[in-house]
Amino acid sequence: MSFFKSQNAIAGVEPIITVSAKTVATVSNRVDLETQIVEFEADPSSSLIALVSRANTQDYSHRSKKGLVLVFDKNITSGTYSVTDANFPFEAYYFETGTIPGFTTSFQYKPQSGSFTVEAIENTGEKLHYQIGFDFKGVNERNKELKISGKSTYIVLMEPR
Repeated sequence: MSFFKSQNAIAGVEPIITVSAKTVATVSNRVDLETQIVEFEADPSSSLIALVSRANTQDYSHRSKKGLVLVFDKNITSGTYSVTDANFPFEAYYFETGTIPGFTTSFQYKPQSGSFTVEAIENTGEKLHYQIGFDFKGVNERNKELKISGKSTYIVLMEPR
């Protein structure tokens, strides 16, 4: 899945990216989410980045995945951000896939209340490092609610070719 539109990147110009990350979360009425499977994507035309933590990716049926999606400006400053603030700096949601025979669907639980706490540790051309805590009530398109709280550590290393 791509979060940003490509501008036909020139081969050999983009850096080699390594992601070292971990997300641990408690989700109401679910087992804890714990994963080191994290995807990084950068918007080539802005300073937005996406960090996507996924669990249960080894599920051969592709029907039991869950995770956390965070899209934000890589220049974010350390602080606590309320999800109800008009200037909330994240596009964020918890997701789960579900299935009925012959069909797989997904649900996105978008924050309705709560907060995210950011510690922006490093932001250079070679390294991005963030610790992000989150505690929010997410609501899906069917008005179902989940309480999601936890912490993610993201270290993105970018080495020129």
